Amino acid sequence: MLLRDVPDGTTEIETLSWWASVEAILAFAGEDYKKARYYPEDDRFLLTKPEFVTHFEVMVDARHDR
Repeated sequence: MLLRDVPDGTTEIETLSWWASVEAILAFAGEDYKKARYYPEDDRFLLTKPEFVTHFEVMVDARHDR
């Protein structure tokens, strides 16, 4: 998780997760895997809930280069 305090007194949080494959993401999120999934308790903590997530492909993973 990445955090940063912003001048208005709030804190922005960016959550990163690593998945073994797109198929693993599909198994969790369903066919519309770009749509964000939230839990009921998220309303207590989040000021906004974006509709979509962003997916990236890992090209270099230093954990496996040693």
